Amino acid sequence: MSLLTPAENAAERALEEAMLARIDLSAIGTSWNPATCPAADLPFLAWGLAISHWDTDWTEAQKRAAIADAIPFHKRKGTRAAVAEVLARFHPLLTITEWWEANPPLPPHTFEVRASALEIPASFLTLETAEAIIRDVAAAKPLRAHFDFVQTLEAQAALYMAAGGLAGAMFRSDFAATLDTSRDWNAVLQTEIGEPVLTEDGLDYWETS
Repeated sequence: MSLLTPAENAAERALEEAMLARIDLSAIGTSWNPATCPAADLPFLAWGLAISHWDTDWTEAQKRAAIADAIPFHKRKGTRAAVAEVLARFHPLLTITEWWEANPPLPPHTFEVRASALEIPASFLTLETAEAIIRDVAAAKPLRAHFDFVQTLEAQAALYMAAGGLAGAMFRSDFAATLDTSRDWNAVLQTEIGEPVLTEDGLDYWETS
């Protein structure tokens, strides 16, 4: 016997049927906990928490750790620290060079992800790895920032007879991220170092007009 009114809707009927079936809903809390979620359901939990980086080859412990860090990582996204964290997952010697750190300076609001050919073996930097790095960095970087992924070859030679030094660098840019032209970034209020200023709710940026 139903206690619903004639104005019932499909959602109310489904809820009533679930309650009459005495379904144990306590498992929902278990499934949403990265420590207790069944291993087979971890990919679904990761999707539910909008994890932008996920590797099916990870161990179960790595998957649970990534899910546990999902919400804190979303809070760090859009910062240099978040990009550095992404790079560290791939290789500890991948570095970030922001536009004001380069010599000569890069265009404002750009940066480079650099892989030193002298320190990182060529066997590491496959096309698949490069694409994964670009994908994950693009998901973690500030929205208004554009970047290039470059492999660097740096050489130094000391000229002892002349008591001088010679240093040079050769860059090869193989990959580039798509520029974000979804809004006029010049109209966004920025800090002294070019970071956009978030509104109080953290969902948008303050504009100058």
